[in-house]
Amino acid sequence: MNTTTPAPLLVQPSTGVLLHSLIQANPAVPTSYEPPDLPEVFGQTLRVCQELQRPITVAELAARMGHSPAVVGVIITELIALDLVHVVHAPAWATRLRTWATHNRPVPVASSVIKMLTIGTQTEHTQHALRSVAETGPWILQETPRIDIATTHLAQDLHMLTLGLNTLGSTSPVWGDVCREAFGAVLITGPETHELHAAHESLMVLHQAQVPVVVLVHHHDQDQVDTDVVRAVLGLPEETLVVGDVHGRGVCDAVMDLCSTLVKEGRS
Repeated sequence: MNTTTPAPLLVQPSTGVLLHSLIQANPAVPTSYEPPDLPEVFGQTLRVCQELQRPITVAELAARMGHSPAVVGVIITELIALDLVHVVHAPAWATRLRTWATHNRPVPVASSVIKMLTIGTQTEHTQHALRSVAETGPWILQETPRIDIATTHLAQDLHMLTLGLNTLGSTSPVWGDVCREAFGAVLITGPETHELHAAHESLMVLHQAQVPVVVLVHHHDQDQVDTDVVRAVLGLPEETLVVGDVHGRGVCDAVMDLCSTLVKEGRS
């Protein structure tokens, strides 16, 4: 991967191909087929999609192949034009409703993807958080700034793509692509003042991008954390703060708290 000239994370928004887009090989295309008059990397991309035999996000595909998401986005766009791969559109309500109306069973499953963000003030915490939710990965998506990804198949028709990164300056151009269509974010910080100030800058960006966020204060003993001080520094409402061990169930507790808040607000 080229680390000296990082390509933008934004892929091909004009064609609907984004980091968290789900791509699947056209099952009608034989595995021996080679796209004509195209560079070898196009054939390699197609083979990866075929070998997995499941939908894969553009981010995971880029990380597996060691290319930038922008490059993979161009490849995927061309393969879509050739009808070699498809973007798995969800929730496909029309297809489900039509199947129901014609009394066909079973109703086809429409794959969906949840894009989650895990942002830490320490690399160790971010890596532990990714490993705690990963079924596949973590993979390095980009070196500069460092972004890792993990994928989890929550159900037959539901995937979770988690992007892990450390605190970025509020002016970083990566923020726009990272926050685009994100379901939510877990912001991990320690209780020390310098970490809270670093987390605050990320929190402001997430709020500006309207990404739902829960703050996980990493600590093994909840009683030793002054949550009033943490809320004061970060400007947090009560329901968006969790104290827990990132090496234990801290991340899962934070995700549960995030989902509970979204359900309570009628946003999910």
